[in-house]
Amino acid sequence: MTVFTCASTGQSITLLGKPKISGEAKVWQTNRNGYLAKIYHSQTPERVQKLAVMIAHRPKEPNSHLNHISFAWPKSVLKDAHGDCVGFLMPEIKQAKELIDIYNPKRRKDLKLEVDWRFLHTTALNIASIIEAIHISDYVLGDIKPQNILVNDRALPSIIDTDSFQVRNPVNGKIYRCPVGSPDYTPPELIDQDFSSIDQTEVHDRFRLAVIIYQLLFSGQSPFAGTWIGAGKDPDTNDRIRQGLWLYAPNSLIQPVEWIISLEIVHPEVQRCFLRCFNDGYQNSNLRPTAEDWVKALRLAVNELTLCGKVDSHYYSRTYGKCYWCDRSIKLGIDIFPGLFRPKQAAVAVSTSQPEAFAADKIIENVATVGRIHTLQGHSNSVYSLAFSPDGKIIASGSFDKTIKLWNVGTGREIYTLQGHSSYVNSVAFSPDGKTLASGSDDKTIKLWDVTTGGQIRTLQGHSSCVQSVAFSPDGKTLASGSYDRTIKLWDVTTGGQIRTLKGHSSWVQSVAFSPDGKTLASGSRDTTIKLWDMITGAQIHIFQGHSNWVQSVAFSPDGKTLASGSFGNIKLWGMTTGTQIHTLQGHSNWVGSVAFSPDGKTLASGSSGDIKLWDMTTGAQIHTLQGYFFSIAFSRNGKILASGSDDKTIKIWQLASSTNTATK
Repeated sequence: MTVFTCASTGQSITLLGKPKISGEAKVWQTNRNGYLAKIYHSQTPERVQKLAVMIAHRPKEPNSHLNHISFAWPKSVLKDAHGDCVGFLMPEIKQAKELIDIYNPKRRKDLKLEVDWRFLHTTALNIASIIEAIHISDYVLGDIKPQNILVNDRALPSIIDTDSFQVRNPVNGKIYRCPVGSPDYTPPELIDQDFSSIDQTEVHDRFRLAVIIYQLLFSGQSPFAGTWIGAGKDPDTNDRIRQGLWLYAPNSLIQPVEWIISLEIVHPEVQRCFLRCFNDGYQNSNLRPTAEDWVKALRLAVNELTLCGKVDSHYYSRTYGKCYWCDRSIKLGIDIFPGLFRPKQAAVAVSTSQPEAFAADKIIENVATVGRIHTLQGHSNSVYSLAFSPDGKIIASGSFDKTIKLWNVGTGREIYTLQGHSSYVNSVAFSPDGKTLASGSDDKTIKLWDVTTGGQIRTLQGHSSCVQSVAFSPDGKTLASGSYDRTIKLWDVTTGGQIRTLKGHSSWVQSVAFSPDGKTLASGSRDTTIKLWDMITGAQIHIFQGHSNWVQSVAFSPDGKTLASGSFGNIKLWGMTTGTQIHTLQGHSNWVGSVAFSPDGKTLASGSSGDIKLWDMTTGAQIHTLQGYFFSIAFSRNGKILASGSDDKTIKIWQLASSTNTATK
């Protein structure tokens, strides 16, 4: 058993198991959970000095808010019994695959990884943003290659072998060079050069980054691949790079073969970045796009991706105008993003296979997207209502396009489109067992749907005007509906029969909510009041008055002690025990159409025609603001995800920090 000493803590570090052996070192598991030891075959004074600089001047971790390790940076020097440096301690990157496993279709298939083009775009975006952070700290990677980049199931990359970076001591300016490079990723001006004698710059990294991004977006293809049509011997990849020969070079001597994916399918800004790198950048390396340039272009590209209407794993750019992957699979007989075929107007069966979950619900853009993870597209009009299923696996969305869509949170894809309402769908709610979905509509009806099959169970009729809100009782036996006919109706879920009608509001009922114990129903109305109703007797038991305008939304805290209500420009909190107003939360400049408590009750989210705000329920302080136009919001079961429905026809998914339930910045 080999034991070394951690220089920073004095703790003993024991090497465990069998090492992974590379050309310069062995990498071992250790007795310190979450950390590996890299022990060099031979150590040099230069390497010891370099490690000391890296440990003292670590780049800022861009993804600490996501509990993600973006680069396996040296944590501490390890010393032997003589006090000599033998290597270093570094964080272990767990549950991640090599980059080539992600972009290569055959390796994806062999490993049963469920990866689509949006995942690959987001991975590219995240790689660019991490490299941007490294460059800001004045480091040069020097040896960017697929083997040095690992990717997890959230499309978050981690860069390893960071001790090969070129390091500049910010104190005395001394440069510790990157002595290695990889063929096919080396910029033309460095081919056949001795890396140990060259001071590199981030301009050289720009070339390598562009090649990596190209491989991600074009399924592992090299930008320098293709059929040679020039005279003489076909140059190898390095010679093509040296001569600036690629598919889209002026007067190119390389032609695409049938299986090569065309540059035109990606977003125009991404196209321009490739052309700048390999054409303009060949003549003048300073014209290559920076990592920051790539972040901007890829963010635009991700936002323009849309889901194909035929195959549930096909994403394509709206700028291209059609699904390239469908056309390609028909032409070549090979689908590199295989999925489920979706016949028009037919529901899609949920896959029962269990591929490793490299899936859309986990994708996170780690750049400054104000916490947004991804966007679900498919509705043709505003999304007015959202609900998570109790197990957190499905999101239901009700829209002004008269439909409800069910989305698989495990893939980010549409499961069913529920059609049957003849007007706007204003509200959706899951039963506590998750088997039934209720929807309320402007067509004056409530419909109950089977979540497993997507089939309609029954239609509840009785309101004389629009149904604005529906809610299940905690035991799932009763459904409440609020209507523009100024009433609340209670329905027997099993029989569909009407139990009773609650009357008392003098204007439209905008929102209804059951208390967690099911004994009380709250209703918010355009008459500016909130009424509380006894569920056993149907009697009105209290009125909250204090809003000066319509009450658009109501919600109980998980412990049932607080009721939140949204109106124009503010939210009020009411004490259920005292029956009095506790606090007024001000900050919105428009109608608050939706309020929702996090499952732990520590955070309140409020959605308005301009922003979502998150509030600390202990202090009443505003925690964060997400910009946009939002009709509806809903928390996931674990409180780490917030979904929002918008007038732009989309559902947006937002990542919340797990420790504080605040949106990532």
